[in-house]
Amino acid sequence: MKLKIIMVGMVFLTLVSCKKSFIELTPKTYISESQFFQTAADYKQAVVGAYSPLQSLYSDAYVMGEMRSDNATYFASPGLQGGQFTDKYNVSGFADNSQTGEIYNKYVNCYNGIAKTNAILDRIDNSSIDAADKSNLKGQAQFLRAFYYFELVQYYGGVPLHLKEVTTVSQTNLPRSSADDVYKQIIADATSAASLLPQTQATLGMVTKGSAETLLGYVYMTQKNYAAAETALTAVTGLGYSLLPSYASIFDPANKNNAESIFEIQYLAGPQGLSSSFAFQFAPNIDNIINILGVSGNNQTTGGWDKPTPDLIAAYEPGDKRKTASIGFSYVDGNGKTVNDVYVIKYTHPPYSVFGNTGDDWMVYRYADVLLLLAECLNEEGKSGQAIPYLNEVRARAGLAATTATNQADLRTAIAHERRVELAFENHRWLDLVRTGQAVSVMTAFGSKIKQQEPYIPVISYQTINNDKLIFPIPLSELQINPLLTQNPGY
Repeated sequence: MKLKIIMVGMVFLTLVSCKKSFIELTPKTYISESQFFQTAADYKQAVVGAYSPLQSLYSDAYVMGEMRSDNATYFASPGLQGGQFTDKYNVSGFADNSQTGEIYNKYVNCYNGIAKTNAILDRIDNSSIDAADKSNLKGQAQFLRAFYYFELVQYYGGVPLHLKEVTTVSQTNLPRSSADDVYKQIIADATSAASLLPQTQATLGMVTKGSAETLLGYVYMTQKNYAAAETALTAVTGLGYSLLPSYASIFDPANKNNAESIFEIQYLAGPQGLSSSFAFQFAPNIDNIINILGVSGNNQTTGGWDKPTPDLIAAYEPGDKRKTASIGFSYVDGNGKTVNDVYVIKYTHPPYSVFGNTGDDWMVYRYADVLLLLAECLNEEGKSGQAIPYLNEVRARAGLAATTATNQADLRTAIAHERRVELAFENHRWLDLVRTGQAVSVMTAFGSKIKQQEPYIPVISYQTINNDKLIFPIPLSELQINPLLTQNPGY
């Protein structure tokens, strides 16, 4: 003990006798913010890091974006009742709560991304990097911050508005801003991003001017500011995007970041930890998936999600090429038996070499989406004649005749129908229902019907569908660590 006391005393004397500059030295293995943010390469690396939460965000975004809607449900799994399964059942059936995993994941991943963008935006204006690099990288960071906040405000309502890097514990706790204030910030960031970003990027997958204009179009459509939405969406039509001739080819990994792609989440198959697994999540939950995906493996605890509903299948018109490009109607199980049941194949491109490991990207915004959103916008402005060509352009690619709708009401229905089948399983359906004021009526009717069609659905599902359920609860863990937060009504 005496030796330890002497050694501690010697260390103390050594430290107090050193120059101040020695004491302030940081470990050689540690890079501080002041050391890191120096060159354009540093800022580019930071921006790439700000994209990374998107991979986690979209790994299960379909639960809240599609399974919450009348497009998708899940395979019967009576033996699978753990939290990871019941959470998905509950989101689908409006029985979710503040401890639901998918609700927590979206919230946390968005704020993770926002924190990364704030670190960049706090510094980049005062950096000495090349002006062109500065504009591009700042535009990307602003787009990403706007996008993350748009996700949050659509799914949770008003949320804390962090716009500076958090450097102290006291700065972490903010009260909720109003949804209006969150939207103002989104518009400010996205507008600036659209002015700074180039039309194309040297690095495929990075966001562009078209990405920012599309985001603005969505924001304005959500706010029913149709004039502003028309300006943003019309701008996208002049940026060189086009529909691919084949609908199925849009989602083929061989065509990543194609001419129709405006913003897609990048994934990479392999051991780097950057892979996706949508093909396995959407495949049937059977004990051997080899005859479906080309690799042996038990998919019972991985698959069975985002199952197409009878309601969606009935929505496809005869001859619609998108139906068989999106939905599989039978499969061969591990024993070689053919099973007649449906599952999503839009993201299925076998054979895969490693179970649960794919390189399939997720398309967030694409040109057909913009054309249909612009058609909706023009129709709501009373410009139905101008809206019809955009609708028909999408229908023609699907192998369908021109719409017969002419008046505003019929065209509104036709466009909503077209968005449903064109964008099925791309996380648009739930938000489309909310944005157009149809969510409560459509899902109430759907809930009654699907419980008769699929008797395995829990009794508690679809019992409470009201305006409170148009947004999700703030995660309980966030309420516990931030006393300034309040919960959404109904939760």
